Amino acid sequence: MIIMNTRMQEEYLKIKDMDNTFDFTGKLSVINPTIYKIQDGIFIKINDREKESEETLDYYDYDELSEFEWSQSEFLIDSYFEGITYEQSLRLAFDIVELWGYKFHALFPNEEFHIIISVSTIDDTEEKTVRIMYYTYRGDDSFHYELDALDDYLDSAIMVNVVEADEEYDDDDEDNDDIEI
Repeated sequence: MIIMNTRMQEEYLKIKDMDNTFDFTGKLSVINPTIYKIQDGIFIKINDREKESEETLDYYDYDELSEFEWSQSEFLIDSYFEGITYEQSLRLAFDIVELWGYKFHALFPNEEFHIIISVSTIDDTEEKTVRIMYYTYRGDDSFHYELDALDDYLDSAIMVNVVEADEEYDDDDEDNDDIEI
């Protein structure tokens, strides 16, 4: 499920029909990162980043892990890719977020993830930066974007790809007479 604030909807309209075949150079590990789990945290490994350690995660309780994942996953598209315009960066970000969604769901089907694109301007310039980050949704008591209030984030265009968890199998379903085998 994709949710965008009004500012991102405006940005998306500028690129939605854009061809996503363009030339650029960059680190392809961003597109297909290694995703790994340590304790209850789920992280990505991109070329130059160190893997998280067990010791680091010992400092965080379960409800704090989402914010830690978010802070550790944040990266700027133009830090990893060269030779593309802002519009191409945004188009690439949408593609990356979609691919990450499939990969996160395939590896961890019982977890819900929020993968975010954020576009903001640098200081007082008109130059826009495209960021991607994610976190595992761990309920209302932990860090998360308020999906029904994205328009409250006035300084950024925001898109959230909600990668929903599979419904868990319920043993009580075996007693349901409506099921045909």
